[in-house]
Amino acid sequence: MLSGQLSRVLVAAVGTAAAAVIVVLGIAMVRDIGDDDVGRANSELTVGADFDLGQFDGSRFVLSDHQDQPSFVYFWASWCAPCEKEAPLIQKLWPEYEARGYTFVGINIWDGEASARAFIERHGITFPMVLDPDGRTGLDYGVYGLPEAFFLRPGLDLEQKYIGELAEGPFREQLEAIGRS
Repeated sequence: MLSGQLSRVLVAAVGTAAAAVIVVLGIAMVRDIGDDDVGRANSELTVGADFDLGQFDGSRFVLSDHQDQPSFVYFWASWCAPCEKEAPLIQKLWPEYEARGYTFVGINIWDGEASARAFIERHGITFPMVLDPDGRTGLDYGVYGLPEAFFLRPGLDLEQKYIGELAEGPFREQLEAIGRS
């Protein structure tokens, strides 16, 4: 008798799991998960919030000092697997876009300073990197996961928020979009 009850419970559990998978796949199809626009997100911001944060080299970085330039504002942490994967891409594009007058700034949040420094060294990061020790800047931008990027046109007007790992094609598209303003 116990075996019959166990069989029914097992069948019910498998059926519930199968139904859950079907629901998830259905939602993914409706939302076009896997489409090229994955990662692009709406933001309540219309203008990038100004900040004045310390760089890892001891100097200060003030976003409004770069308001006349297209800017890429990037939130990251050393423990973030997608951040680890995309750091080489961001560093690769930095010299090209710096020469064209762009600003890149990486904002380290929810991390230890020693781990963040090791990440910067490991990836040979040369664009400005700052520490947001109390997470205030992350809150100002509405960051709730990592990585998150904000593409700002001159005037610090928000063009696009991007959540998740950047691929080179969409990254370049967004950079070009903020440079056309």
